[in-house]
Amino acid sequence: MQSPVTGVIVDMDGTPLPGVNVFIKGTSIGTATDFDGNYSISANTGDVLIFSFVGFENQEVTVGDQQNIDISMTADYANLDEVVITGYGSTAKKDLVSSISQIKGDVLANQPVARVDNMLQGRAAGVNVVSTSGEPGAPAVIRIRGMSSINGNNSPLFVIDGFIAGTDFNLSNLNVNDVESIEVLKDASSLAIYGTRGAAGVILINTKSGKSVQEGKIDVSINHYSSIQEVYNYPEMADIGTWAEYWNEGVTLVPGPDGFGFNDPALADMATHAPNWQGITPTDWSGLITRNGRIDNTDVNISGNSKRSNYFISYNRFYQEGIIMGSGLERNSLRANIDLNITDKIRTGIRMNVTDRKQENNKVNWQGVYFNALPIMPVYNEDGSYNALNPVRGSYMRNPVADINERIDHNFVTNVIANAYVEADLLPDLTIRSSVGSNLNFNKANDYIGTIDPVRAQQGIGGKADVAFSRSTGFLNENTLTYTKDFGEHSIKVLAGYTMQKDTYTDVDAGGAGYANDVVTFNSLSLGADAARNIIGSDYRQRTFESILGRINYSFRDKYLLTLVGRRDGSSVFEQGNKYAFFPSVGAAWKIGEEDFMQDIDMISSLKLRGSYGIVGEQGVQAYNSLAKYNPRNVFFNQSISPAVILASLPSTGLDWEKTYQTDIGLEVGFENNRYSVEIDYYNKQTKDLLLAKPLPGTAGDTRLENIGQVENKGFEFTFNSVNIEKPDFVWSSNLQISANRNKVVSIGDAPFIDLRNPNHGQAGAAALRLVAGEVMPSFYGATYEGTYKSADEIIADGRDGVDLIGAPNYVDQNGDGNINDLDFVNQGSPQPDFYYGFRNTLTYKNFTLDVFFQGMQGNEVFDASIYEFYYGRDASFNLLPLVKDRWTPDNPTSDIPRAGTSAGGYRPNSSLNIVDGSYLRLKNVTLNYDFDTVPGLSFIESASVYLTGNNLLLLTNYKWGDPEVSDGGANTVAQGVADDQYPYASSVALGFRLNL
Repeated sequence: MQSPVTGVIVDMDGTPLPGVNVFIKGTSIGTATDFDGNYSISANTGDVLIFSFVGFENQEVTVGDQQNIDISMTADYANLDEVVITGYGSTAKKDLVSSISQIKGDVLANQPVARVDNMLQGRAAGVNVVSTSGEPGAPAVIRIRGMSSINGNNSPLFVIDGFIAGTDFNLSNLNVNDVESIEVLKDASSLAIYGTRGAAGVILINTKSGKSVQEGKIDVSINHYSSIQEVYNYPEMADIGTWAEYWNEGVTLVPGPDGFGFNDPALADMATHAPNWQGITPTDWSGLITRNGRIDNTDVNISGNSKRSNYFISYNRFYQEGIIMGSGLERNSLRANIDLNITDKIRTGIRMNVTDRKQENNKVNWQGVYFNALPIMPVYNEDGSYNALNPVRGSYMRNPVADINERIDHNFVTNVIANAYVEADLLPDLTIRSSVGSNLNFNKANDYIGTIDPVRAQQGIGGKADVAFSRSTGFLNENTLTYTKDFGEHSIKVLAGYTMQKDTYTDVDAGGAGYANDVVTFNSLSLGADAARNIIGSDYRQRTFESILGRINYSFRDKYLLTLVGRRDGSSVFEQGNKYAFFPSVGAAWKIGEEDFMQDIDMISSLKLRGSYGIVGEQGVQAYNSLAKYNPRNVFFNQSISPAVILASLPSTGLDWEKTYQTDIGLEVGFENNRYSVEIDYYNKQTKDLLLAKPLPGTAGDTRLENIGQVENKGFEFTFNSVNIEKPDFVWSSNLQISANRNKVVSIGDAPFIDLRNPNHGQAGAAALRLVAGEVMPSFYGATYEGTYKSADEIIADGRDGVDLIGAPNYVDQNGDGNINDLDFVNQGSPQPDFYYGFRNTLTYKNFTLDVFFQGMQGNEVFDASIYEFYYGRDASFNLLPLVKDRWTPDNPTSDIPRAGTSAGGYRPNSSLNIVDGSYLRLKNVTLNYDFDTVPGLSFIESASVYLTGNNLLLLTNYKWGDPEVSDGGANTVAQGVADDQYPYASSVALGFRLNL
């Protein structure tokens, strides 16, 4: 017979705790304490009451004859019993021997971004995240403990609900608010279970289920936010008067064909008409193509839990208008996560996500807008047609407004990722599990440039259309056996498994050119009249993997932990004899805090020392590299030009896997019932047998891959968590992450260096990004800028002559040969930071919660590819920075800013002038949330919240020409840190609400 049970729940200091959950175990019956910590619940004798509250240990009490049960809750700030997902399993945080960072989904929720990866900055130690662009849906560069490959992959492996999705899975396919947790595997002990896929780290993304729902209950949740975005930190350009004076001066100082020159004599006195040349208001090009962006996001989900099943079903619509007109993203996704207990011993389930995306790609070169688009140029001609003529040079130029209005560039993507499993308890301690998963991706790309595009119209080449269809499929089957057993003071858990995976990719693309009108666009490619420019092509790739894996977890007295891992991987990309490799690891931990001699040290509540060593791998090679490759070319044979195929590369025989040997030592300490906790890691990664292209004699092809490189990464990671203040109505907690990685190229074979990229616009010469043995990967190389020549004596002392060089750039002649060229290039810095960090503070007062998150980098450099055109342009086709007002002139002879005209027809090397400090501190996010106790008149609403969130609200940096967070080379390339045609970033403010029914 039920009777009321009442009581008061307090913390360790006797302060009442409001909001503590009290429910009867195994039922959906429950309640919560009021503001004074009081509760009342009807229960039978023998029922078990569970008391739970965030930041405290759960307590269970069996109801007897008593009618009053008072509880004193014990704080557990670090929640060491919390489960952490590992590869092919899970374990309590306190039992980890590996270096794994966990990020809870509620930290990421309700942020106005399209992708999970863009939200990881500063959230996990050892994980360096750099956005590639502000364009809707743009990926981020993620580097876990540095870069370990030159030609291979440096992006982490994504595993989504147990499905190995690869390193290039498009995270735009996932709804951020579906994520339950993210685990980042960093050391060899955690990574070796993924063998050849784990050298760059592994990110496990686990989505929500219905397990957390109270048994017998159905939860319905609705979440919506709307966001406004705007461009920030936009580089200021010189006004039209400064521009006119500069170019008039350049013509005077450097006349003739090598000077700038003006096609229109009327332009010679532009300066006298500034700021409105010839009465024409300057064109605000950036204002014409940018707008306030907008994001609307809606989530609806339903979840439930019973003895036999649980489920989580969600729908998401994400819509974003980019801050550049004509760019945007629309996504609709549906997720179904279902688990069924068929019997007490047999379970099955599925995780499935279906996404449909429409991407409207950016159509303008952002750099070209503030670099090439001159304010004296009108958008339209007098007849209403688009202007495409630079009146200074008399040459064609891109018209940004026309690019937006007269071009179509869309991607349509459908993605289905699903993973189904069945598991059975063969014995009380033995479980078998089998899963089958698939990742299907269908993409259609439409690109059309219209006939009235001004450049095409003036050149008379007509419209151009391109259409591409691609399909990628991934199939994965995994089978595991897990044995768990306790033997007195000994515990053991053994995992054994077999997996196979097959990935295929195919595409067909075609294009038509010479369209006379814009009626059919890309819907009828055969109407393209310019047969010479009509194209058709196709591609097909396939690779397969096969693996055997195993892991042993052993514990003695719950103090001494040992983990042994091994995986034997096979890959189709290698030749026979080298297709398989074995990757082992060992990890151990000592829970020092559990020892008897630690029990009298009240200040320390937990203390663990752990270490690991192991080997993980990377293929570093594309499909079919074990075969000879040929390229089609035209050759002169028998007195005529004939088509032929030429050997491009020999079969890459004898290739082995790239291998990373990693050592990790970690210390975890908790103080005052884990109210304060510190985690410190040191790691050493040595990656050997890097696959590099070695040049061959011309008759043997161009290059051949060989295992000849080596790279080193060493670093420290520091994590600090604290509950600074805890009162009944006010809580303040903090989290700090600091990481430092030291990267070095150990060997690149016989080559003195490897050039990666030359972003110097219109200028031949050595690359700005290089790999050099003994230096950071990559390093910026260029001449050293010493300012301007101030006198003829300085010019003569440098072995040069000509008074026309006074006021010109002065570079250090490193080899003393009297010439400035590529031989004078030296190391000018690196895009790799000295350290990077994140700092989060959460303050809760009654129903209000304020979350403030800072993130930043220190010590990294940026190569600004446009600095020459901004600093001192080649000709009158380019805008200028305001600093040219202080340029060298006869009246300002001490300035180190070059005089007008110095680069005309001259050598413009990559130099230290391009290198700028990229350090920054960013107020990444601020969120203010209010939770309603009740919603008057709407009893069907169980809980409700409103929130206001802002992203990128403050940026402190020495970089003056945009955002220093640059990575225009893409997510996988080693050549990072170049600012060149970067889609601008936005600051945003969002207002939203959540309803639980």
